[in-house]
Amino acid sequence: MNALDFEWCLEKNLFDLEQELKTKTYKPGRSICFIVNDPCYREIFAAGFRDRVVHHLLIKEIIEMGEKRFIFDSFACRKNKGTHLAIKRLKKFFRKATKNFEKTAFYLQLDISGFFMSIDHEILYSILKKMILKQNKSYEWKEDILWLAKTIIFHKPTDNYIVKGDHSLFKCIPPQKSLFHSSDGKGLPIGNYSSQFFANLYLNELDQFIKRDLKCKYYARYVDDLILINQSKERLRDMRREITFFIRETLGLKLNENKTKLQQLEKGIDFLGYIVKTYHVLVRQKVVKRMKNKLCLLDNQEIENFEENKTKEIFSMINSYYGHFSHAFSFNLRKDIYENHLGKLKEKFSPKKDYACLTLNKAAHPKIKEK
Repeated sequence: MNALDFEWCLEKNLFDLEQELKTKTYKPGRSICFIVNDPCYREIFAAGFRDRVVHHLLIKEIIEMGEKRFIFDSFACRKNKGTHLAIKRLKKFFRKATKNFEKTAFYLQLDISGFFMSIDHEILYSILKKMILKQNKSYEWKEDILWLAKTIIFHKPTDNYIVKGDHSLFKCIPPQKSLFHSSDGKGLPIGNYSSQFFANLYLNELDQFIKRDLKCKYYARYVDDLILINQSKERLRDMRREITFFIRETLGLKLNENKTKLQQLEKGIDFLGYIVKTYHVLVRQKVVKRMKNKLCLLDNQEIENFEENKTKEIFSMINSYYGHFSHAFSFNLRKDIYENHLGKLKEKFSPKKDYACLTLNKAAHPKIKEK
């Protein structure tokens, strides 16, 4: 059921859903499966609107409990966190770990192989159950929350779904990144709000291990991308061995060896679309190339015939990249893109004085209003 169908008979649908939850007869419905290819190929299972309402209901009840347990330096899918705060925090780690750049320090970058598809339902549920049972709540509340969480966690979207978009793109998804190839009792759908919270709850076990047991002072995580910083290269090697053992034995996960890095800080850290250097932050070249490729494709189209919605879409896309660039040392980059890569799009957009973003050229499309 999509949002329009649900809202058409909103009162009845809400009442029916409430009754199903009260009587514990609720079952997740059909998901929509599709592939996104920007910035990389990913398999998305999006729950129907009715199920998304339930996801929000559950997470609203338990999110504060989780937040009290999460470490400060976990930055994904959390209020007042995000990529830019993570980069700012990493810059602070650079300064502290090197004693204001006077000492040599190293970083260890780790990535978990096929993370979402490797999450064990039983382990996740046991972590959640342990948290819920500690709450000063009624027995009925705990029973209801655990029943609903179990219903969502153990649901298999691959049993009831509809495919949208280009079916051939499914061939581009590696088996370890697809729910269709996940082992029984493993995997959470990328695309559901509940999966974001459950992922943080699952890896909070690792966060606590790194901070409390390994005593790693400078540590940051964004989803399954981990950064550990220390003045001792050998200590980081030891941490890597202990982390490998911990996630295998406790969480049923393994590291992606191809994405493991152990280098000096001064070489810079490739993290969240940026290259964090000792004294400044640069934009990752893959991000720049991706934008230029999109602009090149647009320049080959008849842009003067673009409809209003298409123009708005392009305007938002360009300024989204410019917003990303603005958090790095990138004035010359932003200027170069406008001057040399916008092509015929320069007729529609104008830069602000500092090239922080573009504005709509009202003479080219007077009907469109900027927000």
